[in-house]
Amino acid sequence: MIIIENHIGTIRVTKAYLRALIEHTVISCFGVADLNDSSPLETLKTHLFPGDLQRGIQLRSKNNALIIDLHIVTGIGTNVTAITNSIRNKVRYAVEESIGIQPAQINVFIDGVRA
Repeated sequence: MIIIENHIGTIRVTKAYLRALIEHTVISCFGVADLNDSSPLETLKTHLFPGDLQRGIQLRSKNNALIIDLHIVTGIGTNVTAITNSIRNKVRYAVEESIGIQPAQINVFIDGVRA
């Protein structure tokens, strides 16, 4: 659960909801082939539990700010700068519209390229 406090009160959001929202948003972006495992432990979890929503999305809360790390695989011949900017903008908009919190950071890591 991610807990963010502001001048109005406390906002509590489950990580499962945020991961599902972010996964849907990222996969629908042009040029994104798939989400990628961010660590060997995550790769093992993916093979053991194929339906797990944690793949490629890491959520952190630091100093009442939401930080999102995304690990993706792009298609060959795509503009990397355009893809990463598009992902950042769409994820920021989706999270802000859904829960009313603007993420402090959205880090996009391109881990591979597929044909």
